[in-house]
Amino acid sequence: MPQVMGSLAPGLLFILLLRAAVASVYSEETGELRLNQLQFIGTHNSYHVALPKSALRKLGRINRNWEDTLDYTHRSLTDQLEDLGIRHFELDLFADPKGGHLLKKGALGLLGLSTAQPENFRKALTIPGFKILHEPSVDYLSTTPSLISALKEIKAWSLSNPSHPPLFILLEMKENSPVPFAKKPISFTRKTLEAVETEILTVFKTNKIITPDSVRGKTQTLRQAVREKGWPTLEASRGKVMFGLDNSGKIRDLYLKGNPSLEGRLLFASVGENDPAAAWFKLNDPIGDFARIQRLVRAGFMVRTRADSDTREARMNDTRRRDRALASGAQFISTDFPEPKQDISNYSVRFQKAAPYRHNPVSQAGKDRP
Repeated sequence: MPQVMGSLAPGLLFILLLRAAVASVYSEETGELRLNQLQFIGTHNSYHVALPKSALRKLGRINRNWEDTLDYTHRSLTDQLEDLGIRHFELDLFADPKGGHLLKKGALGLLGLSTAQPENFRKALTIPGFKILHEPSVDYLSTTPSLISALKEIKAWSLSNPSHPPLFILLEMKENSPVPFAKKPISFTRKTLEAVETEILTVFKTNKIITPDSVRGKTQTLRQAVREKGWPTLEASRGKVMFGLDNSGKIRDLYLKGNPSLEGRLLFASVGENDPAAAWFKLNDPIGDFARIQRLVRAGFMVRTRADSDTREARMNDTRRRDRALASGAQFISTDFPEPKQDISNYSVRFQKAAPYRHNPVSQAGKDRP
């Protein structure tokens, strides 16, 4: 609650705190589940396709971590939705307003590594618009080449499954490359960030998007709305999508400039706990941040965390991070392994029978399944 509450009379303070707690759990009118009472499984770099083993081995001679950390492949977005129960995606975006900026005109020749892009992918890269891939020099294969193609694929599935719970789509704006002398990506400006929103709105109408404005309503700030009024109910959110900004720092601050409570914006942003735009948080370490995640969830906020990273947990079949993520109450749990990769281990992150969600163990304690 706001800091000024320290000066309130004890009785009034208790009433306000009780009201916030009730609102964060149930709709006062109907008792229906709210979005923050649920837990979803998502994929990290949801578009990612690993390079062939021979290329990965050569990359390992450049950076010994790359051979292992880049060795994971996701199914198409449709298959993830349909077969694996995935309800949260993460997409990396590179700006390409004129088209062709990420095209490779020849082999890089790095340790004999071919960087040829598949022909259908090359054609997609010539079209102006935001592109989806991990790194354009050494990790450039993707199941969906552009933001438009990804959103159209998600929308097509959504129209065929109109009663689905909301889908959370996390977007990371990329403007740097870890590879020396690689072609520099185009930087993001406020205008570029607004162009991302424009592309989203060419596919999804605003009435199908859970926006900061729709959550805030007539409340003064987004933080206040989440704490006192609560998130929308599951039933009111079926068939919709929700977008988050993965970035912090300069890009996040550009997005918030002039819109301190995300007025008029489409994406939720991860900010400070007392920020007027506070509603959703990115906390990727469910072990180190376990207590903080639980505290935020109990306060009515939503959190995204990661069950694994860089294929380490899968290679060791180590479930500790996964188990803490699930127990933390974070509403969105991201993984590179929504199903086992048998040549590595039996490690995976999924609910029983690939259920699309379950009751949150923290904000809806004592219930396992919807």
